[in-house]
Amino acid sequence: MRILLVWGVRFTGECLAELLERDASVSVVGLCADLSEAVALSASMQPDIVLLDGRMPEGAAAVRRALDASPGMRIVVSSVRETEDDVVAWAEAGVIGYIPRTTPLADFVRLMMDIHSGEQVCSGRVAAGLLRRIAHTANGSTRRNRLVARPALTRRERQTAELIKSGLSDKEIARRLNISVATTKSHVHNLLGKLNARRRTEIAEYLRG
Repeated sequence: MRILLVWGVRFTGECLAELLERDASVSVVGLCADLSEAVALSASMQPDIVLLDGRMPEGAAAVRRALDASPGMRIVVSSVRETEDDVVAWAEAGVIGYIPRTTPLADFVRLMMDIHSGEQVCSGRVAAGLLRRIAHTANGSTRRNRLVARPALTRRERQTAELIKSGLSDKEIARRLNISVATTKSHVHNLLGKLNARRRTEIAEYLRG
């Protein structure tokens, strides 16, 4: 596995390179001071992985810029605090994996190999947090997709929708509009169908949007 190191403190980077190369399967092809230098060198050095010190300034923002300039670059970030926010921030920036700052040297190369082959081990706490993030994002997208179309409403349907937004019940809407409760329920049913909504609250969301 060919590794291009990006390490802010050169002495530390050189020590890490020497330790990594004790494993016969690893070749450290270069040591860069920042990701912009790594972008310039990666075309000629053809690393399998660019290993980034996660404590460097700008962090995730620098990763985004590097991947904009070199989309094929495969970046692994090291020394990561294994919290939900940190892991998500690096993942959104585009890294293919991370190595926690608590990782002992004896496990370092094995984790690199796992990431290179498409695997990532993370703590149960982080895994649960990631699932919550994914579920929240998916639910938000579903709601937006259901409400994105804005079909034409009749005058009475819009009046009904406005009163629903104000929190009125079917009986209260019927009295306000001087119509029967059955007619009110019919308008509500039509609104739910037109807006592809499942709840009255989503009718209110439509009006706010």
